[in-house]
Amino acid sequence: MNEVKIFFLTLTVLSILLICGCSTKQDEVNSKGTDSYERIRKVAWDFIEEKGWGGSAIADWKSADVKKTIADNSYELLDKTYEGKEVLRVSFIDQEDVVVGPPLILVDPETNEVIGYMPGE
Repeated sequence: MNEVKIFFLTLTVLSILLICGCSTKQDEVNSKGTDSYERIRKVAWDFIEEKGWGGSAIADWKSADVKKTIADNSYELLDKTYEGKEVLRVSFIDQEDVVVGPPLILVDPETNEVIGYMPGE
């Protein structure tokens, strides 16, 4: 009976240590402002600059928000084969007092290439 209690106590302590260790590592990554999407943000920003749309966004491309989404017909897809597939959506912060904000940019997570966009509102 004692062995079972010790086993469950050890298992509980190890689980708590594992969870705390993982959350601390995530906090360190977030507090430094870096994550695995920096290259994605840069590719999306370069596309916006190339198209001349950079004036409506704050130039700090490193603060852009990156989320997974499904490419559908609400986006202007540069390659229609991506429709229905999971891609990354990059949104930049609007400048103050702009009529039309920067577009949302879709990027292929495998190739790091822009595959579409949604015009800003």
